[in-house]
Amino acid sequence: MTGIFQTGEFLKHMEELRYRVIRMLAAFMVASIFFLIFRLNTVTFNGYTFPMIYPDPYANMGAQFLAMIESHVLPSGTQLLIVRPTDGLMADFYSCMFLGLSTSMPVVIYQLWLFIRPALRTVEVKVLRQVVIPGTALFIAGAFFGVWFVAPQIFRIFNQFDVGLGAVSSVSLMNFVSFILMYVVIFGISFEVPVFMVALTTAGVVSAKLWRDNWRYAVVGSFVFGMIFSPGVTGFTMIVMAIPMILLYSAGIIVTERMEARRVVEPELSAD
Repeated sequence: MTGIFQTGEFLKHMEELRYRVIRMLAAFMVASIFFLIFRLNTVTFNGYTFPMIYPDPYANMGAQFLAMIESHVLPSGTQLLIVRPTDGLMADFYSCMFLGLSTSMPVVIYQLWLFIRPALRTVEVKVLRQVVIPGTALFIAGAFFGVWFVAPQIFRIFNQFDVGLGAVSSVSLMNFVSFILMYVVIFGISFEVPVFMVALTTAGVVSAKLWRDNWRYAVVGSFVFGMIFSPGVTGFTMIVMAIPMILLYSAGIIVTERMEARRVVEPELSAD
């Protein structure tokens, strides 16, 4: 009977997981298709400008987003090359899927929360509530920092080498899209350092003192992370990725120390 009960519970959880996954995929697909079909434009009426969308699958929002990134990141005169006939189509799909995932992420997180919430203890629920919003904000900040501030400098360095060699500065469209998406993910992850620290300290796994005592290892680890995962082959990329991680690690130390200090004060106030 126990085995039957456990099997029934397992199947019930799998059905619940399927239910949640379908809703996550539906939100992602609807958002991606929306960006794939429609284009954002503006109209002027009585002197006022309003945003408006209309169908245009060839110059859709994904293409608009990619064009904005290209104009900001690539140095003037750099040529984007279509190597294969499907490159333009695939680049547009990737751009639309990225926008779709970004806009549907609240639904994905909410569905995941509904699935795992019944199995969590009180302390685990507390940890998740404390890190989900800051973690999302820091990921967005890291992705924006990497794409908007670092990537243009990297391509400017590459362009200078091309000019020095007398070559025409060019990059294939798919390589450019892959490079940018890699920047988004890696810089976003690198900015999650304080969230990781706060989560472990809140759960009682690592003390704030341990974070402070091992700051030297964190500095070395930041540079190793930058060396291994930074897109590009320049030391500049590694340094630019490592420095924010070190600063965020320092911020994480301050936050965890204040958390522990507050834990000590609160029981004393309760006792009084």
